[in-house]
Amino acid sequence: MTDISFTDRDKISEVIDTSSRLKYLLKYTYQLSLDDIVSVRVDGDNFKVDINTEKDMFRFKPQGVEDVIMKNPESGMLQLTFDPALAQAIYNIVDEYAS
Repeated sequence: MTDISFTDRDKISEVIDTSSRLKYLLKYTYQLSLDDIVSVRVDGDNFKVDINTEKDMFRFKPQGVEDVIMKNPESGMLQLTFDPALAQAIYNIVDEYAS
């Protein structure tokens, strides 16, 4: 699988819209709009998705089928979080966009 980065607004929106769970987290947990996102990187070798803004990067990396390494919105540190819906969504995004 490949590592691909999307910077086109329509493609960013398409990737984000693939998962209602990811879209919810970006909007309500991290307070991001689609206009804040400058690129989405899908890493097929490491099964992760990076969402980049002008000043921040948000990484989502599944660990098995129930947990995801993601940024804690309060501390800003990466942590292992129980979120089966997001884990499956990241696998689906990688399968669809990195192959």
